[in-house]
Amino acid sequence: MCRTFLIAVFLMLAGQAQAAEDTHIRGWLEHARVMPDRLLMTAKLDSGARTTSIHAEIILKEHSGDALSASESDEDNEDRMVEALGLQPADDPPGDEISDISDAVVSELMPDTITFKLTSKGGKEIILTEKVVRWVSIRRRGGGSIVRPVVMLDLCIAGRVVRGEVNLADRSGFNYPLLIGRNMLKKAAISIDAREIFAEKRACPPGV
Repeated sequence: MCRTFLIAVFLMLAGQAQAAEDTHIRGWLEHARVMPDRLLMTAKLDSGARTTSIHAEIILKEHSGDALSASESDEDNEDRMVEALGLQPADDPPGDEISDISDAVVSELMPDTITFKLTSKGGKEIILTEKVVRWVSIRRRGGGSIVRPVVMLDLCIAGRVVRGEVNLADRSGFNYPLLIGRNMLKKAAISIDAREIFAEKRACPPGV
């Protein structure tokens, strides 16, 4: 029985050592690149945030119907698009305040793909068009709610390559344009050391 106990303890410790080996410790602030363009950004790593968010300027809306047409120039319709897309700045809410849109009428207004501009810390700009994975409704701390599109992006985060859902937001009121939440931290097997910043010098591993 004693031998069985020792074997069990050994296996448990071996499992813990393997798990520690597979976890990559990074600081709460790190370099990141948006792939494949390698757009460099400063990213805040936050295990308290459920989702990942990036500062984006939405410049074109496309839809299978005529509810939100990029070719329309009517000012009232443009105001309605801005209001529906929630382009005003917003706080990063707790995870439980983010939910998929359930309102069928609102969902019908939302485009299937979206074109947006990202800007690097050095001022370089890229324009991407991506399929909208889903639309989420976010309750604002000051009351009311906004709508954000969620797309799939490939990121290099402090030497770790990961693909995941990212919601597009106006983060102009924040210090950092990119917030890495638990969805990507988990995929990248990153654990945060709150005492460190830029623990990894490279945003991408060699050869990527």
